[in-house]
Amino acid sequence: MSLISNKNQSITSSRAKYESLSCNEWRKVWFCESSGGFIASHVVKAADDLSRSGIVAEANGCRTLAEMGKHVLRLPENIPNLIDSVIVEGRPYRELLKYKRGEYKPRGYPDVYFDGQTWDFKETSTDNIDTIRQLIKDGKKADNVIFVGASSEEIKMILIAMERELGRELKNGTWLELPNLYCLNQCKLFKIWMK
Repeated sequence: MSLISNKNQSITSSRAKYESLSCNEWRKVWFCESSGGFIASHVVKAADDLSRSGIVAEANGCRTLAEMGKHVLRLPENIPNLIDSVIVEGRPYRELLKYKRGEYKPRGYPDVYFDGQTWDFKETSTDNIDTIRQLIKDGKKADNVIFVGASSEEIKMILIAMERELGRELKNGTWLELPNLYCLNQCKLFKIWMK
């Protein structure tokens, strides 16, 4: 089989998955014809408020990931009463959420789900190291944090912030709760720190 045939088959399979999403639970946002990636948003997901920079990072990040061929599901937000009824790729939403040890209340609600994991988008522009540490701590609600469009200088700041947060977490014995850190730049998703 040729490479083009495999790619066409993959795109056809992706389209079938996209079309099979329940309209009662998912809004089909966009399908990328060239990669087979797509974006679907849960019906409980709030509409994008593009005046908030984090929402802009999420919207842009989702589009870039779909262009890369990812099947991006934008997850519901702040839905404690629906946590058991929402199903994400065959798994109850409750199972995807992160909890503090011994607590039943989730740490928060991650932004998206793809590649079998939860992800939270962050933007670093004009942030200092302490602010970035707070972004990393907030990212504990997901398996991974994606810093969208971080410059090389900002990546250095992210690594310093991560080093400081790791030191604090090691002291508390909770470092395994930290998310993996990624950067999304120019259609490339790359790891910058992994536990």
